[in-house]
Amino acid sequence: MVNIDSIYQGNHLFYIGAHRGASKVFPENTMSAFKKAVELNADMLELDVHLTQDEQVVVYHDFYLEKNTNGNGFIGERTVSEINKLDIKSSLLKGNKAEKIPLLEEVLAWAKDKVWINIELKQMEFLNEPLAKKVVGLVEYYQMEDQVQLMSFNHKSLLDIRKYNKKIMTNAISASLIVNPIGYLDSINAQVLNTPIIHLSPSIIGELHNAGFLVHGSMSDSTEVCRRLLEWNVDAMDTNVPDIMIEERTKFLQEIN
Repeated sequence: MVNIDSIYQGNHLFYIGAHRGASKVFPENTMSAFKKAVELNADMLELDVHLTQDEQVVVYHDFYLEKNTNGNGFIGERTVSEINKLDIKSSLLKGNKAEKIPLLEEVLAWAKDKVWINIELKQMEFLNEPLAKKVVGLVEYYQMEDQVQLMSFNHKSLLDIRKYNKKIMTNAISASLIVNPIGYLDSINAQVLNTPIIHLSPSIIGELHNAGFLVHGSMSDSTEVCRRLLEWNVDAMDTNVPDIMIEERTKFLQEIN
C-alpha cells in the first residue's frame, strides 16, 4: 500500500466527500457504497458510527434499526452478534446480495492508505457511553490519525476525543448559526467548522481561514451549491453524488485556469 497525504493536504483545495458512501448507487453506510465511492474518485468517505450494547463500534446512521434493516429497536441495545444477523432492507430488492451493517474496524482495515475518512459520532448528549474512546482507539490501532477526521453534532464528543488523542482532526457540525465561530472552535479545540451554506459567506470563510481553521460546507447534491462553495474557497463538502460534484469541480477549475 502507498501512504496518502494527511487529511486535507493534497493537490487541490476543495475536497469532495461521499456522504455515507456512494449512497445514490448502493445502500448507505455499506461496504459496497464505500467501494463505489472510491471507484468514483471521491476524496473522502463520510460515515456514521454507533456503539452497540457490547461496546463494539458499528457503521450505521439512525439510532433505530427499523428504517434501514429488517431488525428493530435502538441500536445501542443490540449486541454486535445480533446486528450481524440483520440485513440492510434496500439491499434485498430485486434479489441482490444482502448487505450487512459493517464494523468500523472493517472499514478502517479496508480504507487504510486508500482514502480519507470522515467519521461522524452519533451520540445523544444524555448517553454516557465510551464511543469517542472506542473510535479513537481503533483509529490509533490502524495508525490512521492523519487519514481520519472525527465529526459530531454533539460537541461534547469532540471534547471527549481530546482526552484521548491530541492529534486527530476534529470537525464541529452545526445546523445552527454560530455567532463567534473562531472563539467557539478554539473553546472545543476543533479544527473544522461544518455548517450549511446558509450560515456561510466569503467574509466568514476568510476570517476562519486567517485564524487557521478549515470550513466544511456540509452536505448537498446541488451543483449550484457546489459552485458557490467553490467560489467562496470552502475546503470541503459532502454529497450523495460524488461523481457529479467532481465533474462540477473540474469544470470550475478549467474555467478559472
